[in-house]
Amino acid sequence: MAGNRIRVGIVGIGDIARKAYLPILGVHPQAEVVGLMSRTLVSVQAAADPYRIEGRYDRLEALLDRRPELIFVHSATETHYDIVMRCLAEGIHVYVDKPLSCDIGQSEEMAAEAKRQGLLLAVGFNRRFAPMVAEARSWLAEAGGAGTVIVQKNRTKPQKRSVKETLYDDAIHGIDLAMWLCGDGEADPELAAASVAADGDGYLRSVFGMLQSTAGRSCAGAFSMDRAAGADAERVELHGGGRTAIVEDLERAVLYGAAEGSRTLAFGGWDSHLKRRGFEGVVQHTLDSLADPSRCAIRADKVLGSHYMVERLAAKLANG
Repeated sequence: MAGNRIRVGIVGIGDIARKAYLPILGVHPQAEVVGLMSRTLVSVQAAADPYRIEGRYDRLEALLDRRPELIFVHSATETHYDIVMRCLAEGIHVYVDKPLSCDIGQSEEMAAEAKRQGLLLAVGFNRRFAPMVAEARSWLAEAGGAGTVIVQKNRTKPQKRSVKETLYDDAIHGIDLAMWLCGDGEADPELAAASVAADGDGYLRSVFGMLQSTAGRSCAGAFSMDRAAGADAERVELHGGGRTAIVEDLERAVLYGAAEGSRTLAFGGWDSHLKRRGFEGVVQHTLDSLADPSRCAIRADKVLGSHYMVERLAAKLANG
């Protein structure tokens, strides 16, 4: 690492990079952004100017010549495989937006290559690091862990993409969170039952799944998404050991205890949107994991389970 700061490159300068990752990495005391890369140099210039980033490129090879130690990939999902594999071939750690790919074979190959080389390939499941979710999980863990997990993410309109693409692009957030909260950290929970429906235009209308843990503590879980809801809303419920935690929109949490009563958690006005939604936490976890990739909770091979779950759900619709 260069000095005490990690040399970071960023590929793809869309909304997620400009609104979430650049505001964190551009001022992070542990990171030095040595270059940005996008196909359109004008967008690179506009994104780099506020942070005085010198390296501005429209070719990946030019960014790689700057020898970053870690590259954040925020380009379109269909480009992930080629970019990630090229970075890994250069011995560079990678953080990539979820999903790894909409092609499960490519996802497996990327995960295997990173593990083979001893490199970190982290996948951007930021909701695991949302502070209210972390508080809820800790509250239940003190009482032996959740016995029931329910994760809902609803939207008011369809995403005009194939069902499989929407499952991978959007529903996977809730799927991954439910699997993580229901699992024991070693074995993924199994899909016990599921329903997937498309609307008249062939877009995802709704998805619902029931999970059952396969090892360790007993836990039943459920995840759902409805894309014709009355409001864009997210809700996480954890129950067990005489305790309940309910998280609304990642912004508020109420912790209930049969013996302790209830208390409400809320952010202070100074807490940033990026902190509330887990982006600050997921970036910090990634930076901290470079020294020992095996300890990363969102390492590619550890999150393949959520990708397999999407494949099963997509197949269920296709097979009726």
